[in-house]
Amino acid sequence: KNTDLVLEYLFAYLNDVRAAGVDNKLIGSLQQLRLVNFDYREKHSSEFELVSSLAGALPKYAPEDVLTGRVLMDKPDAALINEVLGALTPSNMNVVLVDPQFKHEEANQHEPVYDFKYREEALDSAFVARLAKAAGHGLLPPPDLQYVPRKLDLISEGAGKDGPEQLLKQGRVELWWLGMGEVKLPKAIISLKLGFPSSAITQVQDLILGSLHSRVLQLVLEETSDALQTCGVSYNVGAQREGISLSFSGFDEHILELVKMVMPRVRSPRAEASEFEMARRQLVLDLADITKKQPYQHALEAFEIVTLKDRFSRQEMLAAAQNTELVSLAAYSKFLDQVFAEARLTALFTGNIGKARSLEMTAVIESLIGITRDQPKALHDSHVAVVDPKEEVEVRVHNPIPNDPNSATVVSYQFGVPKITDRIHLAMLGEVIDRPVFEALRTERQLGYVVFGWVATHASIVEVRVLVQGFREQPDVVGGLIEDVVQNLTSVVASMSQEEFETRKQTLRSTLTKPAATMGHEAGRYWGQIWDQTYCFQKQDLQVKYLDSKEFSSPAPLLKAWRQAVEPTAHRKKVSVKLFGSKAENSSLELHGDNPTGKKVITLVDSKSVGKELEGEQYWPHEYICK
Repeated sequence: KNTDLVLEYLFAYLNDVRAAGVDNKLIGSLQQLRLVNFDYREKHSSEFELVSSLAGALPKYAPEDVLTGRVLMDKPDAALINEVLGALTPSNMNVVLVDPQFKHEEANQHEPVYDFKYREEALDSAFVARLAKAAGHGLLPPPDLQYVPRKLDLISEGAGKDGPEQLLKQGRVELWWLGMGEVKLPKAIISLKLGFPSSAITQVQDLILGSLHSRVLQLVLEETSDALQTCGVSYNVGAQREGISLSFSGFDEHILELVKMVMPRVRSPRAEASEFEMARRQLVLDLADITKKQPYQHALEAFEIVTLKDRFSRQEMLAAAQNTELVSLAAYSKFLDQVFAEARLTALFTGNIGKARSLEMTAVIESLIGITRDQPKALHDSHVAVVDPKEEVEVRVHNPIPNDPNSATVVSYQFGVPKITDRIHLAMLGEVIDRPVFEALRTERQLGYVVFGWVATHASIVEVRVLVQGFREQPDVVGGLIEDVVQNLTSVVASMSQEEFETRKQTLRSTLTKPAATMGHEAGRYWGQIWDQTYCFQKQDLQVKYLDSKEFSSPAPLLKAWRQAVEPTAHRKKVSVKLFGSKAENSSLELHGDNPTGKKVITLVDSKSVGKELEGEQYWPHEYICK
């Protein structure tokens, strides 16, 4: 809607920028910012990414400019800038409008490659002339950059190889500090958890209001935080059942300014009714658009609803988001009051922020958010719990995407809560099964283009999983083929040669001992354990120690771990999801007879139905075995 007004705003702004001319002070600030970003940018996450990036630059730049051509401004050219601005006029533009209400019968063109119809027409000359004279609307040329980093000295403090150091645990505040680690840059990451008790989110509308919180914050802070984010300091906010996750990252010089801007709004967004409604409507659109996900992703979504405690379906969340009595600005305000009443603050400082500064900044955060060390402790029991089924569970659902013939099958074999040794065994097994699963189900059977076999961490447990998406066979057939492949893999593991075993050990050792490529990787190595309150910071060292030990000198432990997970005994924990494409008949969801397969079959995937079907089931304990 209002596409003409969008274009009017755009050209009003461009006309103002063009009239103001080249701002040499702003150009100088941009030049300095780009230089700082170039000098202190982090490594690429992989060598392949770096090589691909350089290869893409080769056709565009001279050899001496390949590294810097897309970043540095060596000699700003005012004449060229004016020439480019002069070309950004309505008479030079093409407009592409994607409209969900477009009627195909009005099309006059056809795109043969992607097979879609569209309408092409000339823009009205009077409208183009009006855009050329557009002005006003309160739009101004960009201001000078206020927060270009200039203090770039590095601290020498760091917690070292033993992992984060706890600087504070008092009242409702827990502070961890990592300091300068392997990635030495004048940057920092502040990771925050505003934890809630389990009683804070019990109904589907609570989950929706929590999800809306991050969207509302982005709306209310978009304009005010722009100057800081332009200069290399950013924030990210997300909502989970256990609490709100916040992170601040970038050059550390001005990071506290962004913290002071964001944190008060986290507690009290002061959103207008229009801003809240905008966020709510966008969430409704996102939940309603089932085509955003592939069939296998819908299957995994069903898997999560069934296997994780107290989960809600997409349909339940959509219904709640559409209910303006349950999800309103007043309900949002009340929700925030409730969750912050017993909230806890957990923080991790990584990078160029020393101990003393971490303590000072934490005190500032406490005052801004209203969660302090002087408050009485709040006990939280909110953890993700995975079902520990007494019998095999099979979920049978339809593909929600209309007229999509693709089906998807997900099979999971629960290993249970692993020890450090188990983690090594299963990490190696994940690499072992990857290629054989693909070759058997994709290359040989041609079941579909999406075929994976892997080992996954699922809350406190580890699982062996196989996933197939395609339309050649129905999920009941695919499920049987997956079981055959998994059982055949037992012989593959059993016949592993000592030479292959040693090679795989060395590969895993290289992965475990590889230094962090980015500061984010470095913080992430520990933040998940702090968030979950497991604190096994020596995990990596313990894994390497076991990998090099005499106890792990043959493939025998791998075979034992594999059999524990997948061998078809009375104690095996198997969960399957079968998502049927449009070619399947409605009756295919039902198992005929008196459940001849001996499985617990679930065909309705919503919280009430799943809760009823799994009534009395146990859940795996929330624990991390650090030995």
